[in-house]
Amino acid sequence: MPPSELTAAVSSLDSLDGVTVVEGPFQHEGGSKWVLEVKLQPDEIEATSQIPQESTWFVLIDSTYPGGSIRIYPAEEGSITATYPHQRLNVAGDEDTPWRKGNICVARYGHIIGRSGATGEPNSPDERLRWHLERALSWLEAASKGELRQEGEPFELPIFSTNTAPQNRVAFNETAESLELWRSEFGNWGFVDLVGLTEPSDVFLTEQFRDKNDNVVHHPKWGEYISSNICSQTRGAWLLLEEPPIEPPWEVPETWSDLANLLQDSSIDPFELRANIDSIVEDDAFNCLLLGFPIPSEVGGSSELIHWQAIELSDVRPASELPGFRETPRGKEIAARVDLSRDSIRWLDSDNWAREQLSRRGHIQDPLREASVLLIGAGALGSTVAEGLVRDGCHDLAIVDGETLEIGNLARHTLTLPDVGENKAEALANRLNSVSPHVDVDGFSLSFPLEEDEQLEVVESADVVIDCTASNSVLQALNSCRWEEPVLFCSASIGRRGNRLFYFASYSLSFPVDEFQEEFEPWRLQEQIEWQPDEDAVPERVGCWHPASVIRMDQVMTWAGTITRLLEQDASLGLRGTEFRVLESRDDGTPTVSEAEPPFQDVEQWVAPDSGVSVEIPVACLKAIVDICVDANPLETGGILAGSALEETAARIIRASDPPRDSDQGPTTFTRGTERVDEWLREARDSLGIHYLGEWHYHPGGSAELSSPDRAQMNEIASTDEYGCPHPIMFIVGGNPSETLAVRAYLFHRNRSYEELVHIGPSDEPSRPTNSFDLDIDFPNARVGDSQ
Repeated sequence: MPPSELTAAVSSLDSLDGVTVVEGPFQHEGGSKWVLEVKLQPDEIEATSQIPQESTWFVLIDSTYPGGSIRIYPAEEGSITATYPHQRLNVAGDEDTPWRKGNICVARYGHIIGRSGATGEPNSPDERLRWHLERALSWLEAASKGELRQEGEPFELPIFSTNTAPQNRVAFNETAESLELWRSEFGNWGFVDLVGLTEPSDVFLTEQFRDKNDNVVHHPKWGEYISSNICSQTRGAWLLLEEPPIEPPWEVPETWSDLANLLQDSSIDPFELRANIDSIVEDDAFNCLLLGFPIPSEVGGSSELIHWQAIELSDVRPASELPGFRETPRGKEIAARVDLSRDSIRWLDSDNWAREQLSRRGHIQDPLREASVLLIGAGALGSTVAEGLVRDGCHDLAIVDGETLEIGNLARHTLTLPDVGENKAEALANRLNSVSPHVDVDGFSLSFPLEEDEQLEVVESADVVIDCTASNSVLQALNSCRWEEPVLFCSASIGRRGNRLFYFASYSLSFPVDEFQEEFEPWRLQEQIEWQPDEDAVPERVGCWHPASVIRMDQVMTWAGTITRLLEQDASLGLRGTEFRVLESRDDGTPTVSEAEPPFQDVEQWVAPDSGVSVEIPVACLKAIVDICVDANPLETGGILAGSALEETAARIIRASDPPRDSDQGPTTFTRGTERVDEWLREARDSLGIHYLGEWHYHPGGSAELSSPDRAQMNEIASTDEYGCPHPIMFIVGGNPSETLAVRAYLFHRNRSYEELVHIGPSDEPSRPTNSFDLDIDFPNARVGDSQ
């Protein structure tokens, strides 16, 4: 039994003028579709047309109605037999079906991105079937008046039946520019070289076109994959018509006699042509004739390019086998006429593989699309950026990376299992060359900078240089190179957690590394503050100590696509123009990208009165110290300060450690332990790039003044090479958590007196960010003491 929604939809057709339900819905011989037989009687059928006043049709409805497809086919008897525009080839159907194969397109462009509704098609069960049949009535009226093709609509080629041909396909490369080469060749014929590919093995591509006098007419260009994957070569012929070979209402010739009749008013005789090209037809080879004609992009528009439709050529008997004929041109023509006049034309699938045609679904804009791109780094981000660029239309790319693809890389890389053990750059180049027939990608199994002359030419010819290595040495090398013409530079990297993109672009003669470092340094430190080794890194594998960051491929893909869009925008940067952007995604993983708020806008700052050294500590870091003090009260506590020297006279504290587990804590004493301290410092230095800067102590219920043990400890640290810190900083927190805590800061020096730092308040930003918090802390005035 049909579903109730479909039954109700069919019943509603009783009130639709011009539609009579004959039978159904029923399932034809166990098929998966519901079938409805109807008679259609449009109001306005042109009397002189081939469309009958009443015709029989079969409606095939998906079992998921009101979802799924609805297709309308003419009946084998009592309906149309010709093929019209916006209709599939209307040939006879299968023996066991009472309908032909020419379903009509009533929901025009309704298959865009695989969804119905692109033309306002209703989705409700009461309306959807009725809407399709209303459109079918309108289609028949327009067909009878010759109005199915309207000016300004996209031009649609007629359908060439390829059911009788083998599975070979022909690909050609024709553009608006090549149309100009062909304008003097209408009505002419010649020969064409074709090459077969290893993969896909059923495709033959056009290479050199020559006229019948062997002069080159057109030599289309293909990319690296084509030239490297040719497995066979053959020769075909071409014939160029002035217009598409279409017979009314919208059909192409089915037989060689049909083609001869269509061309009878021209100087072209297909049988004579077949005799002239007999020399190229070989046994057990792919033999074809390319029938070409100009086509527009819109109905009624000017011609924009040449379309070639391939015909497989079959053997013709020798003329000598015909009584009274010899192997002369006339004899060969007669033999072709006798053998082919009733033969069906074996049309082959033929596609225009021109770059402009393949990128119509979406591509980046010039000048990035036409630029020569040098990509340094073929890791997770670099490989994904490269893939996006090539698929978006970039066709000239050089990739540099000296590393080998390892099995662990596959979690977030565009390369695949067969590439494991191969050089990343070379394997990626091979992959990308197979993405498009127009791409030329070179891979260099080397680290940057390149040194050989041939390699240097690749670097010097680049219009765009993209760095995805997150390596300072690469940026320094780019800074030392100088191009003769300005280059669009881009350095892009992903934050350690994958939720942040760092993007720097410059249009200049060399990479401005100092400007980049100035912009990036605060963010590097922010990343270090946020880094949690136990959460943000894992061992590469069980039994392998090497840490690997925890970043998912979907995050990499989000940022790679963002980089392409930013590059496209920055193609308009002026000379010496730069842009630095930091984008963030939401912490919950939702792919929402927004501009990041700059870090270190909320800091407390001190300055040394004698040496002029300034010290910054983020409020969040200072609050973390206070929280540890509150938890430890009434015992003393302390830990290590780590950070970076921004320059010779400035330092920024990034992290304050908890007290090591072997520390000795009492109400009036604290001795910091050493358990895992060396490991902590080594990890901070090697993994995070921050260094030991000093110590912090808490004096519960006491003042934030230096004690004698404090001074002794800091003087020892300043004079000990093991710490590598001749100017250590000490922060002392004093007081009770129930009252206001006080913080004093001190700077010690090797071989001279220490200084108490003067607190000068928050950094000189106009205002703190909205996410800042108030500290209930007192900052006493500074004083200078001695180191005794």
